[in-house]
Amino acid sequence: MGKALTRKQRAFVDAVIDPDIRTYADAYRQAYSAENMSDRAVRVEAARLHAHPGVVSALDQARTKMEKVKARTAIMERQAVKQKLWDEVDNYETPSASRVAALRLLGIEAGMFAEKSKIEVSEPIPDSDIEIIAEIESMLSSDIIDD
Repeated sequence: MGKALTRKQRAFVDAVIDPDIRTYADAYRQAYSAENMSDRAVRVEAARLHAHPGVVSALDQARTKMEKVKARTAIMERQAVKQKLWDEVDNYETPSASRVAALRLLGIEAGMFAEKSKIEVSEPIPDSDIEIIAEIESMLSSDIIDD
């Protein structure tokens, strides 16, 4: 493994993964004293720092850790929702329609039911804009005559 990051390099990594920081230049400004630097110089230094092998490794580790936390959080939220649905099912003071709806959602979650949708067209659909306009004009003219 490579050399440990400096305090400022670590601050840059933390700023890059901060969702409120939008650019590497902003992350650089957060971690380093850049008040006397031009915007171009800040961008160049931020790009150079972002390419530093130790920073690249630290960013990969930080992003992997964030993804694991997000996945764990999503699993915990899913479990909490499922538990609330089961609580709804088991509560006999709840209206039966609500209990059935909760069971339906639990069944969908378990993959027991597939949502089905089917569209049936009774007449052929016009192929072109000209055919659609002609169809609309025909409908409009027949409505005027019928009145």
